[in-house]
Amino acid sequence: MKVRKGTLGILLLSEAVVLAMGALALSQGTSYHRNSAAMGAAILALPFLLERAGWFRMPMFMQAWTSLAVGLHTFGLVWGLYDSAWWWDELTHAVSSSMVGMITALALYLFDMHSVKIKVPRWAFPMMVLVFSIFIGVVWEIAEFAGDVLAGTRMQYSVVDTLSDCYVDMMGGLAASLAWVLWLWKDPKGNMASSAQRPLIDLFHRAF
Repeated sequence: MKVRKGTLGILLLSEAVVLAMGALALSQGTSYHRNSAAMGAAILALPFLLERAGWFRMPMFMQAWTSLAVGLHTFGLVWGLYDSAWWWDELTHAVSSSMVGMITALALYLFDMHSVKIKVPRWAFPMMVLVFSIFIGVVWEIAEFAGDVLAGTRMQYSVVDTLSDCYVDMMGGLAASLAWVLWLWKDPKGNMASSAQRPLIDLFHRAF
């Protein structure tokens, strides 16, 4: 399937930035930062690969927001901003959790639209978006704790830092919920409704 120019442009720009940060981390010998950049590059490639395969066309604003979230995290790791700027951690968590919330809203929207047997009430979307954003935030904190214990990554600084991250994740999820209520559900240009392509729609019909 032909890939939109916007998708290709976002992919090339974001991958160039993240891979450059990964190369810098490699030259500095920081394996955790290098691995994070590699993982970020893989995540950024997913929208392109799914669109190329003809399964899913992520709305452009969500692609851009995902690139921003991955880019901020990678940039902060490589340049030590998590240590030197107290607000960087809060910024990245806010952007990432709102990104998770928007993607959750899109998934619920497509599930409700294309599922044959199960319907998701639209009034429940904000609550489900908020809860899932908080859940992913908690999973991330657990992963950071595991990394600190098993690999000495030193991602968690204190209990206050962990709880602060959880509160910011909640605020990001709340922002995504408000975005759903005020804008996303209207889908004025049809970007959300047209994101699922025929193979994915057929999968919805068979499975749900």
